[in-house]
Amino acid sequence: MNWDEDAYKSILKTCSKNIITQDGVVLKTLIINIRDSAMNLSLLPYYALYCRSAKEYLFIEDSENDIENEVKDIRDGLKIFTGRYSKSKSMVRKSDDQQNKYFRSDLRFPFTKRLNIHLNLGVYFNDQGKVVFDTQLANYFLNMHKGGEESFDNHAMMIGQKLGSEIAEILVNSLEVNDLWSMEDYLNDVPQYGYIDFNTNRCHNFFNQSYDKETNLVLLHMLSMIGFVNNLLVPVFQTRNIWLLRILYITIHNTWFEIKKLKQHFEQNNSSNTNAFNDFEKIEGNTKLFSSSFRNCMMHYGLIDKNDCPIILQECYDSTKPLYGLVESCFNGMPFDQYYDELYGLSQRIEEQLLSYFNIDLKKIHWDWN
Repeated sequence: MNWDEDAYKSILKTCSKNIITQDGVVLKTLIINIRDSAMNLSLLPYYALYCRSAKEYLFIEDSENDIENEVKDIRDGLKIFTGRYSKSKSMVRKSDDQQNKYFRSDLRFPFTKRLNIHLNLGVYFNDQGKVVFDTQLANYFLNMHKGGEESFDNHAMMIGQKLGSEIAEILVNSLEVNDLWSMEDYLNDVPQYGYIDFNTNRCHNFFNQSYDKETNLVLLHMLSMIGFVNNLLVPVFQTRNIWLLRILYITIHNTWFEIKKLKQHFEQNNSSNTNAFNDFEKIEGNTKLFSSSFRNCMMHYGLIDKNDCPIILQECYDSTKPLYGLVESCFNGMPFDQYYDELYGLSQRIEEQLLSYFNIDLKKIHWDWN
């Protein structure tokens, strides 16, 4: 069936609202059912992204208060790897410095503060030794590096509660979804993980000795983001869903372009480390999975571009398809399931390459959290 232009645009606007509803229901299901610190902290920027993107599309005005600005900053934290490489290094340096001060001040005796014996970074691993979380990245996402006297735990709880309330308000007040607390639990248990604590000011075999501290931390934070998605978030869901595809795409896209900038940085500075990133070139062909139109739909909810043209082609539109034919329109007819599988495969290949820059000793992982 062919619609005239205005009628088809109206259909796509309804589709956008349906997608916002579906994503919001998934997020509320996570909030209600997941009681795990690494999962909840890693999800905060994605919750913030949903709130900001949904409000922008639905024309919901933000109240002018510090929390709203903080939520915006957390959402923008997902873009830490999309600017200049110098910006990424500055980010990790600030978070590392803040954690240095915090854990050094926590030492009991004054003379021990000068011994550089504090541990300022926790890295979490699954039972295969894959990185799934690191505390300095969480510290950055929560804006703790900006200062403030509130404890990390209290600040995280406050932000989590605020985002949870905003998601509920969007669903109830703007999308008329009223039954928030009786959704079917379709989640698996969070996979088990352990940890190793480090002092980033000391030489440690875990880090790559060819790079400075900031470069190692940039690599670690990229690995933490993509490792979280691959090894904690995806396994929690029993089935694919459009929000999960969204998070896969955003994370892979941002990680991939940071890797390209990292390689370019070393090339411009005639560094001997340039060749170390050549292994990523064999992944290059998979970037056919990236599309600027698709990226805009993943970061935002509009299905009509800035030139007022529908992104979903009428010949690809199908009300029964996930994302209504968006994947098929942006990737030459590729079905949703095939695109999801190829994207997840790319994510795993990038993760494996990033893992190769670190030395992980499975025997040093602690599994006792008491």
